[in-house]
Amino acid sequence: MVTKSWTIRMGVLAALLLGLEGCAGYMPYSGPRADSVKDVASNKTMAGIQLVDVNYAVSRYIKNEIERPRLDLLKDFTNPDPLTYTVGPGDTLQVYLWEAPPAMLFTSTSQSMSKPSGSMMTAIPEQMVGSDGDIMMPFAGKIPCAGKTLNEIGAEIRKRLSHMAHDPQVVVRLVNNHAQSITVVGNVARSALVPMIPGGVNVLQAIAAAGGVNRPVNKVTLQLSRAGKVLQLPLEDVIRDPAENVSLRGGDILTALYQPLHVTVMGATKQTKEVDFQASGISLAQALATVGGLDGTQADAKAVFVFRFEKPSLLPHWPKPVQLAANGQVPTVFRFDFSNPATLFAAQTFPIQNHDLIYVASAPITDLQKFLGLIIQVVYPIQGLTTAGVVP
Repeated sequence: MVTKSWTIRMGVLAALLLGLEGCAGYMPYSGPRADSVKDVASNKTMAGIQLVDVNYAVSRYIKNEIERPRLDLLKDFTNPDPLTYTVGPGDTLQVYLWEAPPAMLFTSTSQSMSKPSGSMMTAIPEQMVGSDGDIMMPFAGKIPCAGKTLNEIGAEIRKRLSHMAHDPQVVVRLVNNHAQSITVVGNVARSALVPMIPGGVNVLQAIAAAGGVNRPVNKVTLQLSRAGKVLQLPLEDVIRDPAENVSLRGGDILTALYQPLHVTVMGATKQTKEVDFQASGISLAQALATVGGLDGTQADAKAVFVFRFEKPSLLPHWPKPVQLAANGQVPTVFRFDFSNPATLFAAQTFPIQNHDLIYVASAPITDLQKFLGLIIQVVYPIQGLTTAGVVP
């Protein structure tokens, strides 16, 4: 005997079956499906958005394009002669002069025999380099010092005295450096003005002189400013790679920045969360691993996407004509097919950037599972509730 409730349930089931073909449009879901992202040609909501399929070659190219500007700047910031110190206004110098008899121009209360031949040493009182860049030297007059090394200054003094004294020898010593210094600010123990010294000062020496950083090393980025150019170096990279521990120049500004970096991971993954990563960077594979990877029961392995704004010059040939957003950049979706084992190498290489969005689409079978769940609830409401862990 057919009950009324059974008839009602069968009628609802029939209606559901009739709508099975279009059920994907009515099943609840947490984000865009793979098809809606892929169909950029006819999808008006995707107008102006570039969809880039990523393989290992593309991933490597993008990584190089992102790193190349920093590496080019690194060459510009490399000091070709870090051991050379040039004097400037405000520096304090002392001149030591040796002369051999009989032509003796200088006398001193503190003289010492420094050669068997009887040459005498005279210490000229300390002098500060004036705003005009000169010092005064008895019998030699004004000696230009600004922009010159200590040896060049000594050679100039010797040249001027050579026709007055017998075989004069000159040594110039830097007593105090006030002309050339490096400013260290930001997330350091104490802001400092680090003087340049003969022999040079590199990035890590300047940070050490400021007491070190007061944040975790892997979360600190060093920003080096010089003559209108700015170079950013993750502190962890500087420690690891001597080539990035560049020698600084007078007037450089070194800023230690604590910059938490984030990437948002959504969709069919084990977790949906915002992931923090280190200043030295993170790959797509590492970001997905942080949230437990793809959800094997729901994820569409062919539809892993990274959403970001990119500079127009990133790719020489974009998939379609470039349209710039209001910020002057190109809205871009990078697509990864994880069902292809080779794509895993691309994921290990592909660099994630701050504020990226990683989205994993649900597999089509997930909609069918949801639909079958509805059928169970309609036809077998008691069993459906029990299966779901609810006791009526």
